[in-house]
Amino acid sequence: MADRCAARLQGHGPAAAALGAPPGGGLLCGRAPTLHSSAALSATARVDQVDPGFRGAWLAAMVGKASTMRFEPMWPWVLLLAVALAVVWHLFRRHHARVAEWRDRPAALRDAELICVEAQFRSKSRWPIVARVDRAYRLPTGLVVLVELKTRSAPAVKTSDVIQLSAQRVAVEDELRVCVSDEAFVIFPGRHSAPPTSRAVRLMSREQVEAVVARHRRLIDGLDRPQWPDSERICHGCGQREACGAAGERLAGVARRR
Repeated sequence: MADRCAARLQGHGPAAAALGAPPGGGLLCGRAPTLHSSAALSATARVDQVDPGFRGAWLAAMVGKASTMRFEPMWPWVLLLAVALAVVWHLFRRHHARVAEWRDRPAALRDAELICVEAQFRSKSRWPIVARVDRAYRLPTGLVVLVELKTRSAPAVKTSDVIQLSAQRVAVEDELRVCVSDEAFVIFPGRHSAPPTSRAVRLMSREQVEAVVARHRRLIDGLDRPQWPDSERICHGCGQREACGAAGERLAGVARRR
């Protein structure tokens, strides 16, 4: 006969009580544990079960990886910006140097063109002259003017400056095939932010320079006897001091043997 009572849960009616509880409990299985469908949640659960120190290292690695992925597309722009800044700084320094050089020129060379700075030239005479030119300018007329820079406390031109510039003129004319002016300039730096001082000098002729070179060669070969200069201080810095001593020349007080 049909049971007119309300439907009962399986395993919990009077028949079940009469039969006794099944060995494994109710007829319905217990509720299965919920499974994590996300791999990230599983990884998080595994990390939570491990040592806290390892967990911190894992988090640090994940953050570092994220920052690297974010920085990789930016490094070409950073490199390009660094190169651009270096180029701008180089151009600025060049412009500043040109302005300072133009400001320190003598008034007679304001319209001239700077053609060389600290360049070495060599003459083609019998005894070649190797000269290093501090600066050389070309005037609008095509004439080349030489400039020598000296770091002296007083703006005084010496005879050695004239000889040096004259030798430079011979070397420049022979190598560049240009006409160099008979007038050159010696520039002395200013003190305490003062502007530099320039002095114009008249150069020696080619014949006079060749005569000086020839005498220098004869002194080295021992064919000529050296002469004492006007000042004793020149002897202390002279490169031929040993040659003078070998030749029997001695300097005793103010008395000089000539």
